[in-house]
Amino acid sequence: MAPSSRRRASALAVTMLLAAALAPLGLSAPAGADAGDGVPGVSRADASAVSAGGSHGCAILADGSLRCWGDNAYGQLAQGNTAAVGDNPGESTVAVDLGPGRTAIAVAAGQFHTCAILDTGQVRCWGYNSDGELGQGNINAIGDNPGESTVPVDLGPGRTATALSAGAYHTCAILDTGQLRCWGGNDDGQLGQGNTTAIGDTAGESTVAVNLGPGRTATAVTAGGLHTCAVLDNGQLRCWGSNFYGELGQGNTYYIGDDPGESTVAIDLGLGRTATAVTAGQFHTCAIQDTGQVRCWGNNANGQLGQGNTTAIGDSPGESIVAVDLGPGRSAIAITAGELFTCAALDTRQLRCWGDDTDGQLGQGSTLTYGVGPGETPALLPAINLGGKPVGRDADRDGLRDAVDACPTVAGTLPNGCAVASPPSAPREATLKGTKVVIDTVLAKTKPSAKCPAKAKVTVKTKTAKVKVVVSGKSLRTKHLVAVRP
Repeated sequence: MAPSSRRRASALAVTMLLAAALAPLGLSAPAGADAGDGVPGVSRADASAVSAGGSHGCAILADGSLRCWGDNAYGQLAQGNTAAVGDNPGESTVAVDLGPGRTAIAVAAGQFHTCAILDTGQVRCWGYNSDGELGQGNINAIGDNPGESTVPVDLGPGRTATALSAGAYHTCAILDTGQLRCWGGNDDGQLGQGNTTAIGDTAGESTVAVNLGPGRTATAVTAGGLHTCAVLDNGQLRCWGSNFYGELGQGNTYYIGDDPGESTVAIDLGLGRTATAVTAGQFHTCAIQDTGQVRCWGNNANGQLGQGNTTAIGDSPGESIVAVDLGPGRSAIAITAGELFTCAALDTRQLRCWGDDTDGQLGQGSTLTYGVGPGETPALLPAINLGGKPVGRDADRDGLRDAVDACPTVAGTLPNGCAVASPPSAPREATLKGTKVVIDTVLAKTKPSAKCPAKAKVTVKTKTAKVKVVVSGKSLRTKHLVAVRP
């Protein structure tokens, strides 16, 4: 049986995981799912390590494996069947087969479908496909029958993805160029095209680019039930699509992007404030500010705003977005919004979810909704059982993903993941600044001469966080320098 109507008031879901808490590090802009490489200005959080869908969720573990749980009516758990997982005592999560030797760096769970970015940068999707949300140019579901597998999405010649988000029936990805592209359902303008035409459900159709403004690129994206939001390279947060409960943060319920000439709208996060991460649910949205604070707005019928009540926020003039309590001394490194529930990865690398639990999406081995009554705050919930492994690929738990951590086995506080810049016996002789190497050492000539040599050759070899610099030339003694990041 096909799911219920997907028009403006339909019950949908979505999300993508968010990068987090940059303020304590003095950082000002977020990175995509795999855009960071351990340098200043890049989020230390492991982006897109967890995602909450319509009634299912998925998480990437420390070894790069992917596990999912919850509803599976259309194969969104990639098990080759339609059996739900986590709604009966003793059930928890199941592993997803990504292919021989492949791991995941980002995951996005939609209403009835799921997509992931592999370690190769390829995007693969599975599950329901009524509007082309799998990006295959057809409407055939994948993964609900034995023997079926995930399918790759064509992002263009040579293109890879750095961030990914799955909406109810649409999907968006940030490419390695910073361009944002979306595909699938478009009933309320969630593809940002100024119309309501679906993309990717007919042979020959492909993904479409979203206009974010002259010269602007995206650093984070989230696809809601029928709306989409993106953080731009300047830290501005913009949203478009459905606004049934004020999920666009405009203090009204007017839709944006479904009519010709309409564009995206900016979200007011406060005087001078910018966003470092964003996530969208069915009819609600949450963001992490540059201060590290988590704020949410929109529908709250199932307690998904984490306020211990069911009052919607942001659909009336003068209403303000609200902060989420994660407990004394605790902070979130990532947050993701499902259809009627929300999940957060804490700085302890534990995962907690709150809101609707009809299909076991809170991972508690029950179906009890949490967060609608006074005193029901996320801080009081038990962490989800992930088999003893932490959320995210961060073995030393210092907040920097193993793939870009120069010291992955020892926790460090420096931007490159190390405790110290370089050993005491290796003084700084050159400094890497962007693509340039600044040399601080004077090179002696092997023989006296009236003038310096006309040419000198500089060879730069990069390995992890260090750069080996070799300078040679006529009348110069070869000097080996070690450059470190400032």
